[in-house]
Amino acid sequence: MSPDRLDPLVLRFASVRPDELASVLASADPADLAGFISDLPVESAATVATHLPSWQLTSLLSALASGKIADMLVAASTDDAVSIVSHLPESRYHPILESAEYARRAELRQLFEYPSHSMASLATTAFIRVSAGTRCAEFCEQLSNSTDTRTQPVLVVDSQGRYQGMLSLRVAYAIRNRSRTVGEVASSIEALSGLTSAESALSSRLWMRFTELPVVDSRHRLLGVVSRATLLRVAGDGSKAEFSFERLFAELATGYLNTCGRLLESVLGKR
Repeated sequence: MSPDRLDPLVLRFASVRPDELASVLASADPADLAGFISDLPVESAATVATHLPSWQLTSLLSALASGKIADMLVAASTDDAVSIVSHLPESRYHPILESAEYARRAELRQLFEYPSHSMASLATTAFIRVSAGTRCAEFCEQLSNSTDTRTQPVLVVDSQGRYQGMLSLRVAYAIRNRSRTVGEVASSIEALSGLTSAESALSSRLWMRFTELPVVDSRHRLLGVVSRATLLRVAGDGSKAEFSFERLFAELATGYLNTCGRLLESVLGKR
């Protein structure tokens, strides 16, 4: 089905209320969801997709054709484009670039290359995810039955995959909290934005209390965790900075003016 054959009311709903449509689609079959998003105009497809829960967006992107993702990235706002890239495996970068119009490849390449030192790219999945509505007693039982004995932070999310806080195991195992939900006893520890550079993230005072902190995208969906040790390893690189198309254009303009200046000096005999 093409966009021309979709119900005009559905198209308008996708354009005006993408968050509500994403909520309706949250329980959709993955194959049906991919088909629906493929049929939407790219502008609406990008916006609706980035309102989906984190896990669902990851699944959707694995099912969409590279050409559709390329068109969505070009049409998306900066925040939405970065959210999409944050949920893409690096193995998809080349096929997406190859499927894009040649004139758009530089723009996409910048999106793919930028996050090398951003929180979105440095975040790992070495954490325990638990739904906010889970009772502490139930969570503790699940944890006791797990064969994974690695020490990992416990992060609480809502039904849409949005970060809610960090859970202390001591608090979860406390007898008085057994009947309460993890969302009720979680600590509201501020998360790092996926767009933040390593150098900026190191300025957080939270590192005085924690060795690892959660990372979220522009819609507060959980992307993973990052450690202070990782940030210290990459913070010395000169390429770190927060991403924006304004920064990209400013750097291009500066380079252009510097080139013009050198040409003028050559013409005027100033070497």
